[in-house]
Amino acid sequence: MSLKTKLLKIFLPLVIVLFGIGVMAVLIMNRPAPKKEVKKELGALVDIYEAKEEDYQVVVKGTGTVRAAQEISVIPQVSGRVTYVSPSFKDGGFFKKGELLFKIEDIDYLLALEQEKASKAKAEYELETIKSSARVARTEWGRINKEKTTEPNPLVIYEPQLRDKMASLDSANAAVEQAKLALERTRIKAPFNCLIRRENIDLGQYVSAGNSVSTLFGTDMAEIIVPLPLNELEWLIIPSGRARGKGSMAYVQVNIGEKKFLWQSWIVRSLGEVDPKTRMMQVVFSVEDPYGIKTGDVPGPVLAVGTFVDIKIQGKVLSSVISIPRSGFRDDSTVWVMDETRKLRIKKVEMLRVEHEKILIREGLSHGDLVIMTTLSGVANGMKLRPIKKGDGS
Repeated sequence: MSLKTKLLKIFLPLVIVLFGIGVMAVLIMNRPAPKKEVKKELGALVDIYEAKEEDYQVVVKGTGTVRAAQEISVIPQVSGRVTYVSPSFKDGGFFKKGELLFKIEDIDYLLALEQEKASKAKAEYELETIKSSARVARTEWGRINKEKTTEPNPLVIYEPQLRDKMASLDSANAAVEQAKLALERTRIKAPFNCLIRRENIDLGQYVSAGNSVSTLFGTDMAEIIVPLPLNELEWLIIPSGRARGKGSMAYVQVNIGEKKFLWQSWIVRSLGEVDPKTRMMQVVFSVEDPYGIKTGDVPGPVLAVGTFVDIKIQGKVLSSVISIPRSGFRDDSTVWVMDETRKLRIKKVEMLRVEHEKILIREGLSHGDLVIMTTLSGVANGMKLRPIKKGDGS
């Protein structure tokens, strides 16, 4: 291989490399300088709630079980064999006030009534006889003793005998009324609109006076006993002592599946004592026509005795208070707000009341304050914020 060829193989790659380095150096030297960009900090994305000062009705929540406002045992006042039983006189049967439940054989009581009527008639006859004898005796005394001014002996003019027969007639009248009452008591009627809870009687059965044969409860009214903490009572109107009537209104709610059914209710009284274990007061609520019998309109199922219910009580109305969602209330009784420059400010507040979903603020917030609902980490006064707008998908 010639010397020329060897030199060409050695220096030609070197020339190419040096040429490439030179071209790159020229390009680097002639490139435009990059523009400096300052990154704009948008702030933490937050959801806000505008605080409003307005009248607010306190809502107190509780739970309880429905019970009958009236419940009695049916106890016959006379004895005898049962001769009739109403077809509806069964467990779960409904009756209106005055409807016949069952009848007791009345023949003995009819005969007793006739006997007392006969005794009354005899007493009336004897009284009239004595009255006649008394009139004759007084006339005779007057004719015989014209010039005497002394009063005759009462026995002579039949005064004691007359009082005796008048008393006998009064006794006979009372006996007739007693016999009528006993006869009437062979017909056992519903004392009020009611539902039969339990019955233990059948046709032909002999029942004794004073023995219970059935239990029934009223359908015009139901009661719900709701235990409430003592600090909740200040928000409610509870009739007490001699004050009767309706207190705070409430709504009774029953959940069946995904459906909710409501009944209107009122506080009527408290049981007047605090449970020593739970430190709660038992408050009584009343619900009219729980079975929908009077109106014929039941919003789904009936409010049956034994039903477990939720109850929302409409308490007192507070004037000019601020309420915020519970998620806006922070530790150490503070609230985060966004100021007009979109920066975070931590405010100390005084809480008036805690409800299930809201906090009532007594002091520390003003009408129009923008309360931050979003939970942030490392918060501090002056932290920059970016409120979420409706429709903002960022």
